[in-house]
Amino acid sequence: MRIPRGREQARILQEPIYDPTPPKNINKNFTFFRVYLVGEEFCVNKKERFLAAVRREVPDMVPVAPLISNRFALKFLGRMGWKAVFDLHRMIGSIWFRGPLRISFDVKWPSGWGRRSRLIEERGTRKVYEHIIETPMGKLTSKVMYGMVPSDPALSRTIEYFIKTEEDYEIYRAYLEMFIERAEPNIDEVIEAHRTMGDEGVPSVGSDCCFSHLCCVRGPENLLVDLYRRPETVREILDLLGEVKAKEVEAFLESPSEVLYYDAWGSYDMSPAHFREWIFPDLKRTVDQVRKEDKYVGFYMVGKIRDQLPIAIEAKPHYIEPFELQSNITLGEAKRLYGDKICIMGNFDPVVLAFGSVKDAEREALRCLEEGMEGGGYVMVTGDEVPANAKIENLIAMVKTVEKYGRY
Repeated sequence: MRIPRGREQARILQEPIYDPTPPKNINKNFTFFRVYLVGEEFCVNKKERFLAAVRREVPDMVPVAPLISNRFALKFLGRMGWKAVFDLHRMIGSIWFRGPLRISFDVKWPSGWGRRSRLIEERGTRKVYEHIIETPMGKLTSKVMYGMVPSDPALSRTIEYFIKTEEDYEIYRAYLEMFIERAEPNIDEVIEAHRTMGDEGVPSVGSDCCFSHLCCVRGPENLLVDLYRRPETVREILDLLGEVKAKEVEAFLESPSEVLYYDAWGSYDMSPAHFREWIFPDLKRTVDQVRKEDKYVGFYMVGKIRDQLPIAIEAKPHYIEPFELQSNITLGEAKRLYGDKICIMGNFDPVVLAFGSVKDAEREALRCLEEGMEGGGYVMVTGDEVPANAKIENLIAMVKTVEKYGRY
């Protein structure tokens, strides 16, 4: 709860609130705190509400943070970036969290080194970009296609990965070593986002975990095969990526951003043994680094995560998201098993936003409240990214339903 300006004396009153039609299994007698100052009521703002839930406290109501990114922003507003996503959240009434905002790096490359991109193909809405890494040892190329679905122009697919051979691993190793030596983090955009959002958003900084990062460079399927064919090579590259991530996290800690989300998407469907060996050490190192500075960090985990969750929670993150509908654990199960250890975020079906009615969106929000709300420590987040063809009225219904039934 916000402290009154000037630390003026305030008195706290505790008032029971009764709602005759709350979701079932939720206690009908809600208690929350109002702070009064000389007859004026101080309301909890969106950021305070969100951070209270992350701390597993009980805020005034459940925070609502659908995962809006560039795909929906471009389709609905005709523009992309964190500012567009923030504008959408303000229209909807939700809070900005986990959008397109990352630490950037300024690199003074020596002669013969560098990284660049170019458009190599354009046909209708379809565009193919080539990304090039240059080193004295050789060149690596990757190709990414956009616009293959005209109705979803920001949707992309990597059609060629940087690392294709054992020799490419050596080139990438040299590139990472030079990057670590020369790269300087730039937090200007994070500072601007924090200033712009104020109390209406949480400008969280995103970063792929080391394994997810390498998936983007090698390809997920190829990388899984490499765990058997060339495990030592993979381990050496992951160690270097760990140094890159440490620089990113240090930059986050120096920024005004309060929350880091560490994306472990590359671990989907991985066995518990492999998860512990290849993913967990990185997660633990990152959480330890963040917790030393009294900030917040959580994991984005997809796929069948039931057997991975207890291992990930050993790292002591503040939260885990987004609990996809396709995962092998329900929101209610996650809340019962781990609600005393982490903030649970997610599980609202994003398909409902695109293909359902307002009533469907209301029912889905009530389901999530029923399974996740009790006792605090829950944020209503979509179980995956908000699709490009989502209906704005369904997103608004999601928020309005929580405003009515999601108060403690």
